Amino acid sequence: MKSNKYLIVLIAIFGIVMVSCKKENLEVPIEGKKEIDQSKVYRIPETEKEKSLVKNLENVTTLFKELYKNNSNIKVVNAAIFSKIYTDESVLLKELIYPSTSRLNKSEKFKKYTSEWGISLENFSNQFWKEAEKLNNPDFNQFLKELNSIKLNSSNIQSNSINSNSEYGNNNGEQVTIYFPYSDNFSPDNGGAYYAPITSIVTATADADEGWGNLPYYLNGIFQYYMTVIVNDDFAYTNPSHIIGLNGVEPYNIITNAAPPPPVAPPGVNRVYVGDGICKVQYDRLISFTGNGGGSEIKYCRLSGYLQPVNGQVTSFQDIISADFSRTEIRNQNWKLLSAIWDDDWVNTDLEQVFAIYEEDNTNSKTFNGSLATTITVPSTPTIPGGNSTGTIGYTVTIQSQDDIIRELKISRNSYFLGAFQNQGLGFSGNFSFLPPPPTTGWPFYDATTGIGANVGWTWPYNIY
Repeated sequence: MKSNKYLIVLIAIFGIVMVSCKKENLEVPIEGKKEIDQSKVYRIPETEKEKSLVKNLENVTTLFKELYKNNSNIKVVNAAIFSKIYTDESVLLKELIYPSTSRLNKSEKFKKYTSEWGISLENFSNQFWKEAEKLNNPDFNQFLKELNSIKLNSSNIQSNSINSNSEYGNNNGEQVTIYFPYSDNFSPDNGGAYYAPITSIVTATADADEGWGNLPYYLNGIFQYYMTVIVNDDFAYTNPSHIIGLNGVEPYNIITNAAPPPPVAPPGVNRVYVGDGICKVQYDRLISFTGNGGGSEIKYCRLSGYLQPVNGQVTSFQDIISADFSRTEIRNQNWKLLSAIWDDDWVNTDLEQVFAIYEEDNTNSKTFNGSLATTITVPSTPTIPGGNSTGTIGYTVTIQSQDDIIRELKISRNSYFLGAFQNQGLGFSGNFSFLPPPPTTGWPFYDATTGIGANVGWTWPYNIY
């Protein structure tokens, strides 16, 4: 009885209460929780291909549970994620298990971590493949082999989904990721010496904001076994958690070359920017096997019908600004600096435009549609010369998103410029004072500020050159 009480006290240190204690099949949910909240489960595998994919994700988790018994392997994965060679606090599995072709080899930050922490990507890879051999699973081996043949590029980075022809469910741009939500809370870049904290491992068996995880239990610094815990945003915010699934990541350009200075605009240009951005809702899932997991990929877009042919229709955005918000930024409702050009020159004959916002996914679609007053082009006829004329043009733009359209704001040029310095009811941002002439109060927030307003907001500064 004494030993059981002592064990309960130790486990309580991690914020967990022991419910049952079978070493073979231990279940230890978070205190007060014994079941997954089904309202937080949004999609489960349905097709045979989806089920095959999840089975292989579970196999990856099985290997990681063995590897993570050695803290050096946890450090390798954390170093790869902290190095940020991919977006969304993630790293592709293939970068860890195919070291000869890994992008990590080009990351100076990763090299710095491996040197300081005394770890090796090659050692991690060797241990991974030794554990894979023990499974003696030809299908799983083929699944891993296909990972190395996928080239992630601009044509498939947002199609990291299970729309593939492979029976193993992972070709045509699909990549397994290790996702470390709220990693900034544990990063050595935020001060203090780094250590390899106790890390839970989660398999993406559904698209969900809550799922089962495996938390290692140590006694006197020696690994004993894994306990089953419920992992959700609250848990992951304070407890390091690695989620093995599919996140829609993009590669960063890790070869750092100084970007050329932006071209100087000619006199008379009316340049409009998206200055700051904020997202206050987790549009994607914490856990995902479909590629719709992690942070939110917000698109700020401009839609104009300027100089389009009469009787035509606009079917695409003229400008798209991508803003990736991490779950930390969303949870903490942090404004972030974007400083991106929305319209390089809003001319006075372009009477109306649409400011559109959506969150990008790889499934389902939504459509922006309406009409705009602007200057349109009238073609010549045998009897009437062509030219430009004020008129109305329709637009229908279809995008990929499984969420509702966030914003579709039609605004006239006069309304924008007359109100650009005016308080929209949400206060002002102090950024962008470099834009002459700087407003004395700052640039107004649109649609959202901390604790108030809509789900996604922005500032909308301009400069007349």
